[in-house]
Amino acid sequence: MCTESQADPHTPQSPTAAQAGDLAEAQRIAIVRLSALGDVVNTLPALTALRRACPHAVIAWVCETVAAGVLEGHPLLDELIVLDRKAWTRSLKHPLQAPGVLGKLRRFASSLRARGFDAAIDFQGNLRSGVVTFSTRAPLRVGLARRHGKELSYLLVNRRVDLPDGPLHRVERGLSIVAALGIDTAQAAPVVPATDADRQRIGALLEASGLADAPFAVVHAGTSAFGSYKKWPAERWAEVAARLQRDAGLPTLLTHGPSPRETEEVEAIAREAGDGTTVAPLLSLRELAELFRRCRLFLSPDTGPMHLASAAGAPVVALFGPKDPRVYGPYFGPRAIVEKPLDCRPCRKRSCDDPRCMLTITPDDVTAAAAALIEQTTAGSAAPHPQS
Repeated sequence: MCTESQADPHTPQSPTAAQAGDLAEAQRIAIVRLSALGDVVNTLPALTALRRACPHAVIAWVCETVAAGVLEGHPLLDELIVLDRKAWTRSLKHPLQAPGVLGKLRRFASSLRARGFDAAIDFQGNLRSGVVTFSTRAPLRVGLARRHGKELSYLLVNRRVDLPDGPLHRVERGLSIVAALGIDTAQAAPVVPATDADRQRIGALLEASGLADAPFAVVHAGTSAFGSYKKWPAERWAEVAARLQRDAGLPTLLTHGPSPRETEEVEAIAREAGDGTTVAPLLSLRELAELFRRCRLFLSPDTGPMHLASAAGAPVVALFGPKDPRVYGPYFGPRAIVEKPLDCRPCRKRSCDDPRCMLTITPDDVTAAAAALIEQTTAGSAAPHPQS
């Protein structure tokens, strides 16, 4: 059961006394944040606050496959419920398979209802997450108010949370939702889990790379196909990696996703950068987090792994083009944002014929930010790494 707690006075919205008791008797709670990786990571502090307020409740998280790896075995969760939306979407494109998919959807909704959730909290606020939240049939279904949610998702919840005006970081948005339920969100840090097997594999990787006892940088240059408009040219990453080795004495590990295209790109970067730059094998999300936890510096465009590195406590240099870093930037620990003040950004485009926002960022800009962040963290101002 949840315990009532004093609301955080620093959160944008202060709950009323009547609101504070909404979760007081909840024994089974569903978190609904389906995707993407960065958004799931940025909801982890809300999970911390919720678990702290409800130490005896059963808490489940409904998530899509793409980000489920970071939640597997999470110490603050009792259950992870994975929705394989991409597989279902592929099947729907084949007329003979469509009836089977609809049957799977009905069974999935039935399984949610059978769990008997007392409360469900929709942190995503679109039609897909709203349908999942509604499918739980929880008596208390919390979501975003009409002006913040998308695709009429507010119609599928019965408790709507209004958010402050202006840019609000995704972490703060999630914390504002739980604060509206009377939950204290102060000092709610993300917990990024790692198993002994994860630690052993990363230790073996660093040993094989000659980095077990040496500081090193990690560059994650790739993006998802959906976020390809946020990429930075490969030859510039190669120049940055070479400079990190030459000027800062930091060899670089290049991490990547599972697509062959991304693997080919990082291999090309490693060849151009020369000695001191190595391509890491494909790693799970928990293994990536463990690697990021140990690195001296992490560099990336605006990607899910960037948020994972930030939550793991790595000093992060993040390259931002179309998106607003006040909303989507790295939130935890030491960080530096590299961006250009162009009149066309931030923007909502998914493609662009003239991506000036990324192309005007130079290797000089990135290496200068890296050097400043190294100096800052060497001086002892780095925040402690979050719990694993």
